[in-house]
Amino acid sequence: MYDTIVIGAGLSGLMAGIMRAERGERVLVLAKGHGTTHWASGCVDLYDSAASPLAAIEQLATEQPDHPYAIAGRAAVEAAFAKLRALCADAGYPLAGSLERNLLLPSAVGALRPTCFAPATMVAGDGRQLAANSGQSAPLLIAGFRDLRDFFPQLIAENLSAQGYTAAAAYLDLPPTSRSKEFTTTIFARLFEEDAFREHVGQQLRRLVKDGRFTRIGLPAILGQRHATQVLADLQARCGALIFEIPTLPTSVPGSRIYQVLADAFETRGGRVQLGSKVERAEGGHGQLQFIYSEAAAREQRHRADRYILATGGVVGGGLRGDYGGTLHETALGLPVHTPAHSAWFDPRFLNDSGHPVFRSGVAVDRTFRPVDEQGAVIYNNVAVVGSALANADAIREGCLEGLAVATGYAAGIL
Repeated sequence: MYDTIVIGAGLSGLMAGIMRAERGERVLVLAKGHGTTHWASGCVDLYDSAASPLAAIEQLATEQPDHPYAIAGRAAVEAAFAKLRALCADAGYPLAGSLERNLLLPSAVGALRPTCFAPATMVAGDGRQLAANSGQSAPLLIAGFRDLRDFFPQLIAENLSAQGYTAAAAYLDLPPTSRSKEFTTTIFARLFEEDAFREHVGQQLRRLVKDGRFTRIGLPAILGQRHATQVLADLQARCGALIFEIPTLPTSVPGSRIYQVLADAFETRGGRVQLGSKVERAEGGHGQLQFIYSEAAAREQRHRADRYILATGGVVGGGLRGDYGGTLHETALGLPVHTPAHSAWFDPRFLNDSGHPVFRSGVAVDRTFRPVDEQGAVIYNNVAVVGSALANADAIREGCLEGLAVATGYAAGIL
């Protein structure tokens, strides 16, 4: 029997698990697989505001008192990000940024998108730094590999140039290889941890820097899996220019790095991660959740703990699922879902600035993240709900997917 079982292995679940484990508890993380870390950018968005994201969420808490940020509170938000940064720094994968001002980093199509914290491997691509170089002759190079699908240097360079950041593009050649399989982002990440591969790439970058007098080079975010900071420093020394990573389409190497940092920290503190265990139902009564049941090879496996934390995600992450009758269901514990009427799920305009109401669906909670019913009565006293499973937020549209996960996971983990 465990003290706490966390259902879900995304940012919110791992943050909650780490905080409970630091209290000396026996903690188990159960999940059907990895969370959204592996398809997100690897950056941590607090709120999509070009000014001060922290000030923006304070205003949000005033205007929307049931928003998850409002429930967590400013102190928990600040402490959560301090904790996340400390964990990443301890793992040799520091996050750069500030709660007071967003970075502006190039996306996989060359748009500049705001984010609060990013891996240090990306910050040389901050739009404010690029602007300082924009008066020079072609100071910026975007480079990639033809064997890496869905990363197009020319497209990125053209879109950056259209925004006033003069950029050129180039493709790099791979060394001779007998490899017959596809070159995915994760395969490239492993290759970049080999000295011979970096030497081959570094020679090409050095020639490009010399010929084009480039001061900065943007590369796809594939510069190593566990040693990205060292790989980046080595390539910069080889070519003589600043290098920054640009997020790719999934699978996200930076996202998997963040996952590994948190999973390692959790296990170091005595926690256990069990993937491939989809929680399908629960039993409880009299205000207490008693058992949860996960898939197993031949039969269900029963789990019991004093406390449970639900971190399975929302509509996008699979924690909420709709049926043909127009009802949303919470997939693990069967909790009621706060959702608009089926006829009001979607706005007639697909790209409506206000988003679609269905994406604000989720489990309603009290001020301590316990799930409540339509009348506001607590359903289970020993359950907390965190992350995108929570109601009253459209995390992707609001630009707070990771921030909301980190803040609520931390807040529930210290209760």
